[in-house]
Amino acid sequence: MTDQRAFFDLLDIMENEKLVEAKRFFALMRSTFSIANLLYVDVDVLTSGFVVHRLHHTYSASAVRTYIDEGFLRIDPILRSAMGSIRPVDWAAARKLYPESEQLFSAAAHHGLGVNGITLPLAAPPRRLAFLAIHADVPAEEWPAYRRCHLRDFQLLANLFHAALLENENRIELSNHDAGSLTNRETEVLGWAAAGKSYWEIGTILGISERTVRFFMTNARRKLNVVSNAQAVAQAVRRDLIPASAECDSLGIERSRYRGNCGGL
Repeated sequence: MTDQRAFFDLLDIMENEKLVEAKRFFALMRSTFSIANLLYVDVDVLTSGFVVHRLHHTYSASAVRTYIDEGFLRIDPILRSAMGSIRPVDWAAARKLYPESEQLFSAAAHHGLGVNGITLPLAAPPRRLAFLAIHADVPAEEWPAYRRCHLRDFQLLANLFHAALLENENRIELSNHDAGSLTNRETEVLGWAAAGKSYWEIGTILGISERTVRFFMTNARRKLNVVSNAQAVAQAVRRDLIPASAECDSLGIERSRYRGNCGGL
C-alpha cells in the first residue's frame, strides 16, 4: 500500500499547480501507487464515431498497434461499460459482463499486461466522453484490497487532473474567441462539411470556388485551434455554432485513426 505522505505530496502538487502535464502526472501516479499503466482519454462522441480530443497513455507502441489493428475498440468491455456511466468500472466485472471480449484480454496477456484495473468516468461537456483507466502492478489476490484502499484517492486525483485540462482548454477557447469569431461564411462551410459534403460540393452549393471553400475551412480550423476538419466540426457542434444533428458523416471528413463506431458499443 502507498505511503500517505507521498499521496499528500501529490495532492499538494495537483491543487497548487495550475496545470500538471500528463507525462508528469502519470509518473507521479505510478511512483506513488505502484501503478503499471495509465490511460487518459477525452473524445468527442459523434453519431458516426469518436474524434479523439486528448489521448495520453503509458502503454507500449506494440500494444497500442495491436489494439488498433485487431479492431478491439469494437469489443472493448471497459469502454462499453464506461459509456454513459458515472460509476467506476472494474475490469474483472466488465470482462464477465462481455464474454466476447476475451480475445482482447488474451492479447493483453500476450503483451505482458495484467488484467486487474479500474476505469474512472470523468465529468465532461455535452457530447464528450472522458475517463482515466488505471492498471495496477499488484498480484491478482491483492487487487480487491488495493482497489478498496485507493479508489477514493484515485477518483480525487483523476478529477483534479481532468479539471485542470478542461480549465486550460476553456482559457484557450476564450482567448481564441477574443481573437476573432467565425464569420457567417465559415460557419456555413463547417455546417455543410458536417453534413458530409466535399469541398467541391460545398463550393457548388454556396456558389464559390473550391479554393475559396478551402480558405474558409482553414480559417475555421485556425480560429477553433484544431488541426483537422473532423475536430473543427466537433468543436463547432460543442460550441453550438452548428446544429448537433449536422454531425460528421462518411463523406469529406478526415477521420481520426482512433475513431470507432458508436453503433458497435
